[in-house]
Amino acid sequence: MTVNDYLRDFIAEILPESLFSCREISVPEYLIPSAGGNKSGTEVRIAQISDLHSSDFGGADGLLCRCLKEARPDLIVMTGDIFDKEMGPDKTFQNVRNVMDGIRGLCPIYYVLGNHEMFTDEGPYLEAIASCGANVLTDEAVRTTINGHTLIIAGLADPMLDLTLRQRKKKDKDNKEAYRRRLAGLAQKASDLRQEAGGSAPCTSILLAHRPEYIADYKKCGFDIIFSGHAHGGQWIIPGLANGLYAVGQGFLPKYAGGLYEIRNEGSEIRFVVSRGLSYQKPSFPRFGNPPELPLVRLA
Repeated sequence: MTVNDYLRDFIAEILPESLFSCREISVPEYLIPSAGGNKSGTEVRIAQISDLHSSDFGGADGLLCRCLKEARPDLIVMTGDIFDKEMGPDKTFQNVRNVMDGIRGLCPIYYVLGNHEMFTDEGPYLEAIASCGANVLTDEAVRTTINGHTLIIAGLADPMLDLTLRQRKKKDKDNKEAYRRRLAGLAQKASDLRQEAGGSAPCTSILLAHRPEYIADYKKCGFDIIFSGHAHGGQWIIPGLANGLYAVGQGFLPKYAGGLYEIRNEGSEIRFVVSRGLSYQKPSFPRFGNPPELPLVRLA
């Protein structure tokens, strides 16, 4: 164990469970109307796994897998930073495989890259997650039907995709223009799929994109629901600060760190779901008043 591990465990012992907890997972439920109305009379339950950072939740029969099964999802979306190489070679992949083994066959799973999968070559992470049954979306969009709902699911890889391997290792600044070009191309793919489905027919379009700080760009692209992570709930949630204290990419007092946000854009309303994430071992700076989270969207 590292010094940070001991510090985290010490704080966990002296603070009330309600303030410092990695022994439980919060499962907030968000009810979102299906775009174009719900003619099927059913709902789609969408669970979001984000920012796991290869944390250990007890294996295939552990806490996270139990929460997922109890949520009864029809669809699982994974919005990046699922792997973390800093967990060490014996845990980086194994802890993720344990979770995936526990939910294998539960429902369709769609995955997009976060920044932590891209500090080095992303290939091994893509191969590992695909071998566990997830559908990898790297700037791709698919159309599917679940419980009578037509869905378009688009996955945008993290901005680090636009950097060289050397730039990634140095953690250089994002190439924002390249990221926006990829986003525009993906939005066009989603639009084409909508037209193929009948254009005006009821269809809900979903964007999976790891970084919430780019919401000003996402909201222009015609998606109905956007799922992001990355912000870790602002790490410390102090009473009165719903969005936490600090989030990478947004700084202090972040606007979009965790929860369901309703974004207005040219007369339309976009639902923006930002997960507070599941990591509690990496980064090792302890969460405060901010338990690991498994958002559940009920699309009805």
